[in-house]
Amino acid sequence: MGNVYVADTSNHRIQLFQAGSMNGTTIAGVTGISGTDPYHLNYPYALKLDSQLNLYVTD
Repeated sequence: MGNVYVADTSNHRIQLFQAGSMNGTTIAGVTGISGTDPYHLNYPYALKLDSQLNLYVTD
């Protein structure tokens, strides 16, 4: 099994769970803090990973 990306909507972040790991790493957003600047997310809810591994977030 590969990596799993999660839109953690309530915590305003995107997490990456690497194969074999039970702990996620925040790769976008700031845990628990919403915002509209480039460093924050505001209820992200959808993810798309393309064939070149670019991750798109609907926020």
